[in-house]
Amino acid sequence: MDSISPLNTSPCFFTPAAGNRNRPHAPGTTSQPIVPPKPDGNEILVELLIFNGAPFKDHWAYWVCSRDDPLIGVKVHVTGDVRTGFEFQAKRSHSLYSSTNLPSKRVPLQWVSAHFFDEAMFNYGIDKDDDTPIGPFEVTARLAEPPGKTLNIVDERNISERPVRRRIIQRDCQTWVCESSDKLVEGGIFKDEVAAYLRAITQ
Repeated sequence: MDSISPLNTSPCFFTPAAGNRNRPHAPGTTSQPIVPPKPDGNEILVELLIFNGAPFKDHWAYWVCSRDDPLIGVKVHVTGDVRTGFEFQAKRSHSLYSSTNLPSKRVPLQWVSAHFFDEAMFNYGIDKDDDTPIGPFEVTARLAEPPGKTLNIVDERNISERPVRRRIIQRDCQTWVCESSDKLVEGGIFKDEVAAYLRAITQ
């Protein structure tokens, strides 16, 4: 495995936009992790990308910046929906310059040691959608299983046969990011505060 070489002097750091509508469930429970503008050595910035999903829940994804350009990186997430289930996906050398689906917010989560990344995850600068994790960061995150189908479509013809209703907890992309962040904490990749913050802002 080829680990990422030291970053250049222009780290991919973005200050979060104001007015986030994703508020913690309880005021003051967990604040956003404090992330310095520059790395302490050979580290890679991992961010949370938030895509506006109004009137539904926002879509979440990890963003691993390339060494040279903060708008080029690897988007690590699960794709799908609650009706059909989700699948792991890494969009390698993904460009936010040309993408038609841009995040409404980028939240710096943590500078992570380059030891946990592999150069191959950037696919040598070629844009690619991949369902196979590469390097310790992706492999560890993938230990969290993508959510399966959690929303059943009700057949109106049989609705009278279902008098008992039960609350179904829908598992989605936000669920996966939270559960994968726990795996990353267990693997010594993320700090506890990152996983706690993600759970606090879950919609």
